[in-house]
Amino acid sequence: MLRLVSSGDEAALAIRDHLVPLARERGELEVQRDAVRLVVLRHGALTIEHWTPFNDLSADEASSPGYRHALAQQHSQPDLPYGLDVWHAGKRVLRLLWADNGALDLAEFVRGAWEAEALAL
Repeated sequence: MLRLVSSGDEAALAIRDHLVPLARERGELEVQRDAVRLVVLRHGALTIEHWTPFNDLSADEASSPGYRHALAQQHSQPDLPYGLDVWHAGKRVLRLLWADNGALDLAEFVRGAWEAEALAL
């Protein structure tokens, strides 16, 4: 299991817990080619991107659960199916990935004034 280890863990999780419901309520659905649903919320200088693994299959994707399981087995670490990217003025300032089982990966967290802006939404 991946664990958060930086001193910004609590702040990053608080931002996630605040922004994910807002993105789900107010964001626009943008479906990528991969097997994810992407919701994007834009507000001023902030862009919030939240993705989940739950989307309809495109015509070129295999629907077989066995095929999807085989693809998952090819990865050396378990996939973290949920994610949040926060961009401020065109620069990514937060990337947080997680799974239902509690696994977390704080891939990027640039501290700054954007945090207060995000929490004020």
